[in-house]
Amino acid sequence: SDSNNLNLLAKIIYGEARGEPYNGMVAVGAVVLNRVSNPNFPSTVAGVIYQSGAFDAVSDGQINLDPSKQAFNAARDALNGWDPSGRSNLLF
Repeated sequence: SDSNNLNLLAKIIYGEARGEPYNGMVAVGAVVLNRVSNPNFPSTVAGVIYQSGAFDAVSDGQINLDPSKQAFNAARDALNGWDPSGRSNLLF
């Protein structure tokens, strides 16, 4: 559902990029969404995020931290189409 995707995106953004500028946080969300639309990656937000080795925050457990309001805002911006990543499918 949309709320599950928002929550999961906020968690991965917080785990991966909480120390980054806001654009970097949105870019992490955009990378996830770009991968969802790429046939070489899983077709769901959860599938992309939990793909083995894809994100350090999953491997080291930081995905389980409570995301900040800023992480939720960045997730919303990414879901609404903002992509500061340059349409990247790669991690930076």
